[in-house]
Amino acid sequence: MGRPKASENSHGPLSDIRIVDLSRLVAGNMVTHVLADLGADVIKVEHPQRGDDLRRWRVKDCEVFWKTYSRSKRSIALDLNRDNDREIIRQLVETADALVENFVPGTLERMGLAPEQLLSMNRRLVIVRLSGWGQTGPYRDKPGFGTLVEAMSGFADLNGFADSPPCLPPLATADMIAGLYAAIGLLTAVRSVEVRGGQGQVVDVSLFEPIFSLISVAAAQYRLTQTPMRRNGNQSTHAAPRNIYVCADGHYVALSGSMQSMAERIFHAIGRTELIDDPDFGRMTSV
Repeated sequence: MGRPKASENSHGPLSDIRIVDLSRLVAGNMVTHVLADLGADVIKVEHPQRGDDLRRWRVKDCEVFWKTYSRSKRSIALDLNRDNDREIIRQLVETADALVENFVPGTLERMGLAPEQLLSMNRRLVIVRLSGWGQTGPYRDKPGFGTLVEAMSGFADLNGFADSPPCLPPLATADMIAGLYAAIGLLTAVRSVEVRGGQGQVVDVSLFEPIFSLISVAAAQYRLTQTPMRRNGNQSTHAAPRNIYVCADGHYVALSGSMQSMAERIFHAIGRTELIDDPDFGRMTSV
């Protein structure tokens, strides 16, 4: 199965990159969604009867999530439990720059599509593997979904108000963050192959580590102070004023004095210049 030639309608800086997407739900679709928007030729593999599980996330019987994350991709219906359909995957791999999957670790191997087998067919292939806890380590075989890692990473414990329980995000935040990290990893690996003439490789991305990296300052703060970071609602531990305030008309305004000069301008604007030297707000170093 040859690679199609770029047409006059081709656009985007990644228009010469082909990606085979075996993933389901959010994280893997986030990877290829971002890259397809940049012009990559994404071949989305779906089950012949069920399609991608993301199709079931509906609003008013509309596949809102699927329509958002599948745009700019080309779908093909294949049952990976069938030998003939797995053979088509192998043919696609021969012409691809990357493959994305988010099966439970070991699934790809049981299908006869282990990384070493795929790389033997295409030595330049980049294989992105997304899972809850990564391909190695003590948690590799445990169930891993975004909700679990949003809690276990400490993100939920930091989210919400001081007098409320921990709060999960309203969207698939862990999956989205992991998808962005994986997209960067994929592009980095493809770049390495192109520039250095090297061999393809496996990019192993867990859902846990990317979201933990976003709150790593909390871990650093704890190591420094031995005091855990607490929930602050809309307020900040390092900037003031910072909150969502209700206005006279019942609407809301979001304010953040992230630098001393910005905070001072806010106080001037609201006619409360005496707050500039108020110790409750403190002083920040201007940038």
